[in-house]
Formats: sequence, structure tokens, C-alpha cells
Amino acid sequence: MVDVANVVMETGIDGLIVSNTTNARPESLLSQHKHETGGLSGAPIKDHSTECIRTMYKLTKGNIPIIGVGGVGSGRDAYDKLKAGASLVQIYSMMVYEGPGVVSRIRKELADIIVENGYRSVEDVVGADQEDIYWNRREERVRTMMQEREKKEEE
Repeated sequence: MVDVANVVMETGIDGLIVSNTTNARPESLLSQHKHETGGLSGAPIKDHSTECIRTMYKLTKGNIPIIGVGGVGSGRDAYDKLKAGASLVQIYSMMVYEGPGVVSRIRKELADIIVENGYRSVEDVVGADQEDIYWNRREERVRTMMQEREKKEEE
């Protein structure tokens, strides 16, 4: 992941999708098909995916937008990926199982969790697990907001 982060930072790539599928088979799989080959996605990779997001966010110092993918089936899953450093989340496997209505359910659950935890927006949650990066970025956002307000007042 270090090499990928370095290339992303050096070349100015606009964003990353982290992480969708794995060929690994965790011991926690219960399916009788757990030894089959091919990509594994959805709930079984949720925790590993979140750790990959957290690592990539740290390696890029929060400067590259990350789309968090892998096992997002609830508002809590989305919240965990945002806290790890994802700016956006992608829902795919759960749409296969529940249909497009799952997006509204996850959005509502996420909104409730954000408010319950004292945040005001998704942007406020991004990277919250990594305090050093989070507070620097938060300070920068507040400074920018204040400068924009001052410009409007001058006009």
C-alpha cells in the first residue's frame, strides 16, 4: 500500500477506491463454498476493507479522497468507513440482496449515527479515527469557512 500511496501523491491522482474484492479466504467464512477461487466481496471483507481505508488515509495524510468499498450494509458500516478516512462509500453487494431501497435505509441510519455522535455532517466524520490528521484538516476547513464569510461581508 505504501507504493500505491506514493504514486498517488506524486502523480496527483484525484482519488482512490479502497477496497472492493479480495482473493483471500478468511477463516471466519462459514459457506460450504469458502474454498472456491475468485473474488470475495461484501460482508466478509468489511473489517479488512475498513483497515485498508484507515491505512491509505494515513499514508496519504488525508489529502486524497477515498471511496470506501467492501461490506457496506448498514449506516454503522458506512460510518466506520468514514471515520477510517473514506470521503464517500459505495454500496454494491447489499443492493443485490435488498434492492435500491437499501440506500435510503443506510442513509437514514448514517444520518442518525452522525447526529448521535455529535457531528453535523459527513465531512465532519471523515478521518475522525486519526486525530492528528483529522484536527489539522478540521482546522483548515474552519479557517477556509471564516475567510469565505469575511469575503462575503466585505462585498
